Amino acid sequence: MEFSTLLGISNASWLDDVLLWTIVTVAGVLGLAVVVNALDAFFDAETG
Repeated sequence: MEFSTLLGISNASWLDDVLLWTIVTVAGVLGLAVVVNALDAFFDAETG
């Protein structure tokens, strides 16, 4: 699905790439935060 067609922008395939990479980046940062939080909880439970 091309987002540029939803917004009515012609010849803006770069917009699709920017939106895709933005979503991928946000998902990656959130995933990293979840992993760090889980590791923190694991190590806190191990020492306590």
